[in-house]
Amino acid sequence: MKRSASSKGTVLLATDFSTSAARVTPHAMALASSLNLSLTLAHVVKAPPGSEDWSPAFRRSIDSLKTRALLQLARLARLADDKGIAVDHKVLVGIPADSILKVAEDADVKLIVVGTHGRTGWNRLRLGSVAETIVREAPCPVLTGGASDRTLSRAGAAWLGSPRLLVAVDFSLSSRAAFRFAVALARRLRAQMTLLHAAEPSGRSRSRNGHIDASYRRKAERWFQAAVSAGRAGHMVNERIVIPGNPADVILDQAKRVRADLIVMGSHGRRGLSLLMLGSVARSVVRKARSPVLVVKARRKP
Repeated sequence: MKRSASSKGTVLLATDFSTSAARVTPHAMALASSLNLSLTLAHVVKAPPGSEDWSPAFRRSIDSLKTRALLQLARLARLADDKGIAVDHKVLVGIPADSILKVAEDADVKLIVVGTHGRTGWNRLRLGSVAETIVREAPCPVLTGGASDRTLSRAGAAWLGSPRLLVAVDFSLSSRAAFRFAVALARRLRAQMTLLHAAEPSGRSRSRNGHIDASYRRKAERWFQAAVSAGRAGHMVNERIVIPGNPADVILDQAKRVRADLIVMGSHGRRGLSLLMLGSVARSVVRKARSPVLVVKARRKP
């Protein structure tokens, strides 16, 4: 039976009906159910601003696309309803990223879920256009997943059976936000977390022999301890790692080693881990990870 709409907010699934969108759909549903949130399904019929004033033939074409999208969204809505999730769906017309971001701003959206590397829909959706814009500018955390993700093929089962979370931090404000979100998620999902800090191969974090400076390592361990204590998350953290190396490579390697079901990382919006642009660390992780990636910014909705 369909639940009443949750007053706590909604999970927004932005879908273009591509393969990657289909693979993140079970995760959106599982998260909405586990977090006791409603689910909003959204598809954008791509059209330039002002197109509503174009020729009748163009408007008929748009109406046809909207009808097809509504039928596909209705099918997804029935799946969510069968799982007891309060669900709504909408078809928008406009620029995909802008339209999705407007929904996120206007509605009480707690989390956006979007696929990457789509081969169909939204003009061959690729990170760097729609998905990257959403990750960079969204007012809330964004969960991304690509068509090649290992865990996405398991129909979201990992979310319901004590998943493994890899939480990458760089001691910034966004890292604190990412850690707090990961702790809240881990509590709901009965998850175990691995905390990871990648010390870049330059700067004060490393000594002359290529190893991490002892004082820097102590600083990292103090940050871990303070964060874990403040979040009362000691029973959920099974490993704390400080490793020198390129942050993106370290995150991807460790995610593979611990077989992470989800990577959680912070982003400053315009700057990502280790004060790098989103186009480097976060972008590389999202593109190459074999598991979903949850990006959290410091200034997210409370």
